[in-house]
Amino acid sequence: MGYVLAVDGGQSTTLSVIAKTDGTVLGAGLGGPANHLHQEGAKERCKKSMRDSLNGALREANLGKIKFEHVVLGMTGASELMKTLIWEVLREYVDEENFQFEHDSVTAWAGGTGGKPGVVVIGGTGSVALAVDGFDNRARVGGWGYYMGDEGSAYQIALQGLSAATKSYDGRAPKTVLIEALIDYFNVKDLWDVHKQVYSSEMDRADLAKLSKLVGNGANAGDKACLEIMSSAAHELALLVIAAANKVDFKGQTPIISTAGGVWKAGAPIWEPFKKEVLEAIPNAKVVKPVYPPSIGALVLALKGARVELNDEVLANIEKTRAIIERKK
Repeated sequence: MGYVLAVDGGQSTTLSVIAKTDGTVLGAGLGGPANHLHQEGAKERCKKSMRDSLNGALREANLGKIKFEHVVLGMTGASELMKTLIWEVLREYVDEENFQFEHDSVTAWAGGTGGKPGVVVIGGTGSVALAVDGFDNRARVGGWGYYMGDEGSAYQIALQGLSAATKSYDGRAPKTVLIEALIDYFNVKDLWDVHKQVYSSEMDRADLAKLSKLVGNGANAGDKACLEIMSSAAHELALLVIAAANKVDFKGQTPIISTAGGVWKAGAPIWEPFKKEVLEAIPNAKVVKPVYPPSIGALVLALKGARVELNDEVLANIEKTRAIIERKK
């Protein structure tokens, strides 16, 4: 029995998963982000993130240097340069014809819809949607990055949350729970102390994106400012889905609309307005919670690439051992 490698590369972390070709997950490892290759030192950071995540997975799987039957990577900001850099790390572990490099929206789609015709929208540190119809036509929308897009992302939600807090603090907007939430989060005494933390060189975009959880918590507590921010994010993410769906052919099909990324952990305040707007635009769609996370979507594609039949036994093995992956999240 052989092994496959599945890699889920986001804007915050790179997750590697090793499984046997019967679907049994053996190990998972985490590394840093691998994208934004225009930044100083980013090329080495990309390779280090890949090495760290792979080595972590190999250690947990109790494996040495092995050859994988197939490797699938789903990477945020996928580019030819990134592919080249990662290939330099993995070339000793897989033959080139079995090295499959994809945008992270592809593995998110495979996981979210179970590989069926539909659309997946990622609301993570960034945002992007991918539609795949029954004829294997693909269309990607969004993914423009934090300068030109990423509407509905955790990063944008966090920025809007910070803005809502400062407006409230100044008296330019009604009171919001975000002021106290931010003060508590940073363990400081005043919002101006939060200002110092946010503008410190130690905080990067991934750190800022984590503040979106405070907005989600506030929305679930009924805070008006937080509810408005989450509703706006839901609208932007729905627009990504609708635009992507319009670029492919779902005629005679029931497209499955699914999601990926941390913003959906906020629950009803973002899910309900998103679902409502999508169904108004695509009434024949089925809006569902993800069948699998993107990491398992990558694993499913890796097994398919290794010519493994995804029968009940293989799917059951994935289900029985998926906790190994989820512990890393």
